[in-house]
Amino acid sequence: MNRPVPPQGTPAGATPVRKALLPREVENRLRNWWAGGGQEHPLILATVQRANTVLPSTGDLNRHWLDQDFIMERKLREIEATEYHGVAVPYHYVDHGSSAMAGVLGCPLVFVDPETIWANPRFETLDQVLDCVLGTDAEVYAHITEITRRSTALARDHHFVAPFALEGMSDLMAALYGGENFMMDLMDRPEDVMRAMERLKSIWLKTFSEISRLIAKSGNPGGIGWVGIWAPGSTFPMQEDVSYSISAEMFRRFLIPHIRDQIAAMEYSFFHVDGMGMIPHLDALLEIRELKAIQWQPGAGHERLDKWYELLRKILAAGKSLQVYARAEEVEALVHNVGADRLLVIVRDATRDEIRRLTERYQGQA
Repeated sequence: MNRPVPPQGTPAGATPVRKALLPREVENRLRNWWAGGGQEHPLILATVQRANTVLPSTGDLNRHWLDQDFIMERKLREIEATEYHGVAVPYHYVDHGSSAMAGVLGCPLVFVDPETIWANPRFETLDQVLDCVLGTDAEVYAHITEITRRSTALARDHHFVAPFALEGMSDLMAALYGGENFMMDLMDRPEDVMRAMERLKSIWLKTFSEISRLIAKSGNPGGIGWVGIWAPGSTFPMQEDVSYSISAEMFRRFLIPHIRDQIAAMEYSFFHVDGMGMIPHLDALLEIRELKAIQWQPGAGHERLDKWYELLRKILAAGKSLQVYARAEEVEALVHNVGADRLLVIVRDATRDEIRRLTERYQGQA
């Protein structure tokens, strides 16, 4: 079978080898999960790095985050060095930090470490946010788009490509001119905040559409988000992490209309519910009939799943598909307490033997 031709600038030795990208059994199970269909066993998604793997690394943070040849070589080698178990598939999340969209909109970015980028506010006032525009020729956007283009050119039958972090409306507002300013204006200038969010939503939708069209050039079926769950069509993990600081009433008033519009822009909607501060907003999300799946991420220090069985049952009772992260030893008790129906478990930090035991137990997902 012929290898794909790498685009100009792809480092030597980084051309990926074609292989089975989406086994039919994996596709069928994930189609059923997204559709909210019944399932006898939970879906298990897990990966493990092959032994003796040495990935490219650098102590230079600028090179780590900005050198496009280095980024592509590192990611392609990582994909090749990974074993995919259960419903896991090879994919490249175009990672420029969780604040990437704030950077696209002009916020100065700070490279903290190889996993973290912070965004500093660009503006001082809400009026400046109201005039915010998407600069498609801006340095950050050009960098992210080029990485996406390079990865897409190599992706056919090799890996899926996930869009960069687009964030949510509350996250973008806080990033652009400061969280305290945003909170004050929610009370003092609510109508102007709504106008600013409407502007940001238009930018979000335009960017999601442009990046999705670029990724679709790979010819691979369906889509994927940074969580790593393949979907039969367009998808994105939506979020509103900053909204933990506002009331449930304000969440419904300021954010639910935009979330509904984001959902309408994709075929397989997924919401990332991050931290206990988001629990007051869960009812509003569960009421959205079109929202297909929810991820529960308890937050640092609260990861033990046995603390959250009641909340997980509530999500499932609302008819949503559910994704959680778990340690291998938590899975059996999780299934016993919340059931297997519409449950997808991403197993992290497990050994190859632990993963194989789980995948063999639950429908022989090797």
